[in-house]
Amino acid sequence: MDTFDSGRRHFLKTTGAALTTSIFTGSIRGANDRIRGGFIGTGVMGSENLGVAARQPGVEIAAVCDVFQPNMERAAAIARRQNHQPKEFRDFREIIADKSIDFVCISTPDHWHPYMAVEACKAGKDVYVEKPVCLGIDEGQKMVAAARKYERVVQAGTWQRSGAHFQKAAEIVRSGQLGKITFCRSWIYENAPQAGIGNPPDGTPPKDLDYQLWLGPAPDRPFNPNRFGVYPRSYSFFRWFWDYAGGQLTDSGVHMLDILQMALDDPMPKAITALGGKLWFTDNRETPDTMLVSFEYPGFIGSWEHRCNNTEGITSRLMGVNFHGTRGTLYVDRNVCRVTPEKGSDLEALEMKRVADPHPLHWVNFLECVKTRQRPNSDIEKCYRSSATCLLGNASYRSKLRLDWDDQKQTVLQQEALQYLLRPYRAPWKLEV
Repeated sequence: MDTFDSGRRHFLKTTGAALTTSIFTGSIRGANDRIRGGFIGTGVMGSENLGVAARQPGVEIAAVCDVFQPNMERAAAIARRQNHQPKEFRDFREIIADKSIDFVCISTPDHWHPYMAVEACKAGKDVYVEKPVCLGIDEGQKMVAAARKYERVVQAGTWQRSGAHFQKAAEIVRSGQLGKITFCRSWIYENAPQAGIGNPPDGTPPKDLDYQLWLGPAPDRPFNPNRFGVYPRSYSFFRWFWDYAGGQLTDSGVHMLDILQMALDDPMPKAITALGGKLWFTDNRETPDTMLVSFEYPGFIGSWEHRCNNTEGITSRLMGVNFHGTRGTLYVDRNVCRVTPEKGSDLEALEMKRVADPHPLHWVNFLECVKTRQRPNSDIEKCYRSSATCLLGNASYRSKLRLDWDDQKQTVLQQEALQYLLRPYRAPWKLEV
């Protein structure tokens, strides 16, 4: 959950009304050169993506799709306020089959990302897909293969890569200014009520929800309001259940670990160990509310941690990354990049604040790449690696094993952990490139 992103909290109140300024600077121009997009999954994040894309010159919102009727109607209304006239669909396959649609945006629950992205590539469409891009390493590998086989532009929703101050942070790390980096730390903290999301009983799906299509390739479970998790002014709670997501690590951790890996040329960890549990919340979520993951990378150690009952009484630095070098430390979050020299070092202090929201810039980058056919800032292969890093942390936690990753073979040496790294699909769904 992007818990501490104030822009997204504001979005929950305005439902896209604040997204009023186009910042497109590329070459997509004119009614005869319009790019038509279909938006699949139109909850909070999907509607935000829709609102940003709708403001870009040369883009036509051709279709919106959601299995939950209220979401679809809200998204269509957002598009119409920006002078678009989208078709409305409940089944995403109608959008993928529409040859007039050039790209799709996939903002569904995580368990749907791989199948939809691969099918869109096979249909000749470019793809903007939310993070994490997959819940199994086999899925991510097939997503990369599909993008390459069908020569598609696939941008993942790790939009921090398009932020100027994040790019500056990566530039500083790569330059060697910090000296020898031996440790990198990433985290998110919050202080939430112990009741969490509560414990509603299983029940009957709403009449305006196609629940079987919402489940798709995930296991067939009784409907529970928290598993579906669509509540006013909240991100969907599906992210706290293993069938559909990977908890805080794949939700917020993928953003921070993505920047850690971006700054160090996208390495993968060689060894992974994780500890954690449900130590605070008394609700029916499955994923850990407290967690510490250690990653052994070539030449340095990385870590991720999250907790839900303590912020040390502060309101800043609640989500970020530290790079610790012999000459100084670089801290970066969604608002600032800051360099602090070590005592006696000749390294100069630096502070660079965020100037523009990276999320719209990420869409600008995607749309420019749709035109130029270049690879985008968060190309699918990069986000697969960041997503896989998070999946390895969860697999270590769930298997209670230290895992050793073979990057050449794209697997772990501990076969017992593969049950947490591979995703079987419920019939009739099959993920095929």
